[in-house]
Amino acid sequence: MFIRTRRLTFLLLLCAMAASARAANLDGSSKEVGDAEAARLYREANQIVSNMSEGAYSYAYLQFYWKRAQSDIDRARRVYPDSPTAVALAKGELKVGPYELNYFKDRVLYNLELKHLGAFDDVNCAIFLYGLDPQRSDAARDRALEDIIEVLSRRQRWGEAWRFPVLAVHRPLLLHTMFRIAAFYDQADEVRRLIADTTAADRKAAGFDALQAEAIALLGKPREDLYRYVDAHPTDEVRQAALRGIVERALMIRHAQAVHASFTDSIQAVHEVVQRTALRDDVPAVAARLFQADPSGSAPLLAIYSAGTGVAPAPGAEEKAHTAYLRFLADGGQLDAVASYPEAHRLRGATARACQLEAIELLAEAGRTGDADRLRTAYAAAGAQAANQAAYAEFVGQMDSTEAPLVAREKSFSSLPITDPCVMATAIMEWSLTPNRSQRGATPWDAVIARFAGGFENLPLPKSAVVGDAASTLKPY
Repeated sequence: MFIRTRRLTFLLLLCAMAASARAANLDGSSKEVGDAEAARLYREANQIVSNMSEGAYSYAYLQFYWKRAQSDIDRARRVYPDSPTAVALAKGELKVGPYELNYFKDRVLYNLELKHLGAFDDVNCAIFLYGLDPQRSDAARDRALEDIIEVLSRRQRWGEAWRFPVLAVHRPLLLHTMFRIAAFYDQADEVRRLIADTTAADRKAAGFDALQAEAIALLGKPREDLYRYVDAHPTDEVRQAALRGIVERALMIRHAQAVHASFTDSIQAVHEVVQRTALRDDVPAVAARLFQADPSGSAPLLAIYSAGTGVAPAPGAEEKAHTAYLRFLADGGQLDAVASYPEAHRLRGATARACQLEAIELLAEAGRTGDADRLRTAYAAAGAQAANQAAYAEFVGQMDSTEAPLVAREKSFSSLPITDPCVMATAIMEWSLTPNRSQRGATPWDAVIARFAGGFENLPLPKSAVVGDAASTLKPY
């Protein structure tokens, strides 16, 4: 009996030891099977990261497989902890592709998540580029912010525009842009909400009254309504804005007629829309009514109107008068005169630069790409900022061209000779606003992100460990 008991105890002990050996692997596999599976998982992960490089795939595709690689490594370490592979991984003796394991999980995958989100669509791409240097503050970055807010507002994404994170100093610009879109596109509910939800000081800083006057003019509302509004808000800014809307409206209608554009009751440009086109203003008469007390106050805007209708401005006239005259020349097919205008009129300084950029844009719009390239190259010789301005001007011309319409393809934006990410963001937003935009093939945003933020070297840790963990974890199916 005693011998039988000892044998039974021995057998139970052997079974327990066998069960313990199997339990070392969480899936219940034997050591040999577990070791092989851990090695396979690591091998697969390493091959994925080594063979799938940034730029060759979309960020969405790359992220899916790189997170799968991380999942393989996590499984090898968790399910087969005693395997030689898991031990080597725990000691940091193995890498995944060129990356240390912790660096890949904590930093690379988080950065990849940001790039994936940035490449999602045109607005995300522009926001990504705008945010590359949060400490930057200059006119190019402000312009990018303005265009991003305009696109969000034009797409009825008002809530996102309201919540867009900006410094206090940029709050007036954000409100100005939102109110401009609401007023110019006759979004009465949003106009009322903006007025109700902002302080008097913010409304003044953002120029709400002036924008409302300009909108009344552009929308072709009864001129008696415009005069009453201006009389109720008797400031120079409001009078100037009202007349500016009258002039812009008249010149937009004239341009549409000159190029034989088809329109009925409205004309849509990139940033403005003219409605009720049957209403045609006597611009000098409207100016006289708006500036009864100070007729000289209307002179600069009347000079722009005159230039836009064919009266050559004096050399000392302001920039906008000269660029309006260049548009008049281009509408009449006088493109050689457009190209030579700055030199022929011996313009200097800021006026000359404005006319050179306008000439680049108008030549590109007319399909004279060789002449536009020549002028762009000459202008770009002044430095990086000038090169970006010239490249942007040429792009806008190509974007607006009916002679050689721009079709956005996978590399269309990433191949532009624009090196400033904020100027690129502006170009993307301008394209998204143009009424005749066209896109074919793969979306171009992955290539843009790769150009301006490519690589995974020297990355910081995520500010939130929770967000970083979410970025490195493969969701269950």
